[in-house]
Amino acid sequence: MIRRCLSAARGRHRDGRSVTPIPSYTWDHEARAEAAMLEISRPGWAVLYGTGSRLFHAIATWPTPEPLIICDRTVEGLKAQMREAEETALYRWALTSTSVTIGHS
Repeated sequence: MIRRCLSAARGRHRDGRSVTPIPSYTWDHEARAEAAMLEISRPGWAVLYGTGSRLFHAIATWPTPEPLIICDRTVEGLKAQMREAEETALYRWALTSTSVTIGHS
């Protein structure tokens, strides 16, 4: 049997007292707004800001052979990585579509 010591209760929920409401707070307003604007301006990507990790994350929403998730500490760095990923995906698509066309000739 587990017993709870009533006198040792600490925090905002002490026995015999009313519960104190804790105000909610949204962290990193500016960074979250930047992530939302980047997501709007770059279709094909889901962009998030992690308040715990303090990183911007981008997830490709187009079909890829494996999940494509990139992250960076700044929006500019994330944009550069997103552009590089798009160019790489376009290059790979061009190679596979050309080889398929040449192979069936």
